[in-house]
Amino acid sequence: MRRSLIMLVPGLTRVTSTAQLSEFTEGMIAASERMPLTQISDPTVPAGINRLRVNGKQELDLVEAYWNDLVPSITQQSLKVRLARGFSLIWFWLANLHIWKGVLKRKYLTFGLTLSALAFIVWYIGTIILFVEAVEPTSDSPFYPAVQQLKQGVEYIGGWRIWLIATAVVAVMPVALLVDISDFCKRYLTNEPAAKGKPAVRFEIIQRVREQLEKSIKLYDYDSVTIVGHSFGSVVTVDLFADLPPIGKPIRILTMGSLIEVLGKQAPWLQNEVEQLSQRKDLIEWIDIKSHSDWFASGSAVPARHHCYERIIGSYGTFPDKLAARVHSRYFDNQEAVRLLLTYFEKQNDPSISPTSHEILEPV
Repeated sequence: MRRSLIMLVPGLTRVTSTAQLSEFTEGMIAASERMPLTQISDPTVPAGINRLRVNGKQELDLVEAYWNDLVPSITQQSLKVRLARGFSLIWFWLANLHIWKGVLKRKYLTFGLTLSALAFIVWYIGTIILFVEAVEPTSDSPFYPAVQQLKQGVEYIGGWRIWLIATAVVAVMPVALLVDISDFCKRYLTNEPAAKGKPAVRFEIIQRVREQLEKSIKLYDYDSVTIVGHSFGSVVTVDLFADLPPIGKPIRILTMGSLIEVLGKQAPWLQNEVEQLSQRKDLIEWIDIKSHSDWFASGSAVPARHHCYERIIGSYGTFPDKLAARVHSRYFDNQEAVRLLLTYFEKQNDPSISPTSHEILEPV
């Protein structure tokens, strides 16, 4: 029986290992229309693998390259650390205006980034207020008058109008997650470590994912390897496979809800990685999937080559869903996205199906 490997490289989420894999597996089974998928419950299946049977002719092994435990959370750090890191993030993201060039031409992404910036500003103002209120110099200290002036300013900033806006933003948006993502992106793009004395978090993550890949492909003689990178997982996927030596199997890559195009404005090396990956000899297909309803995805700006193309899919979401980034997490059970993932295996089961016989595989 034919067997292929599908590895999920998830985005940054505060969930435990295998949680995303379970969501990915259940979404595929529910959203697959033309290829009935059945999960195999067999004690001989190695731990960490969700095995699916396709029409009794083929099996798909689903695994997850979990890396979220390597990422520090700035929102859980001390006030002093949050204050310092917050200032560096303002300089990195908001002061560098070139990141907004081109973004302003795309209303959906611009709106999503603006909301993210607003969420960060609300969080940082709150951090400043907490820090100032925590400072208590003695009355004979030379800093006492300055601190009192700051406290008066904080009382003005913390007026009910400001906190009314802040409460509304916090209520509808995952503020803590967005702030952590902003901090992590800076660390990854600039090769910063997660903690003093440790290697760059980027290299720790790449090593973790590579080890999981090597471990998985040694288990069986797979016919092919498909990598699904979701959200920031698409950055990790491109970063790894742009430089990884051939693995002896044909590789497919699907990036979903990618941030690569906009992050590449801050990190030119990422743009180079995209170009290098597109020229990989054993890459048989790279599909970049995004939705206009996903206000937090920019796409990967894949080069126009016969095996690399972008696909815009439909995705329903209410205004609160888009605002809270819930649409951004709904690729796994999107029928169009699942069809794009499975059409390759459908062709293997039915040789009469060609890449051009379905409009869904025609490059845009």
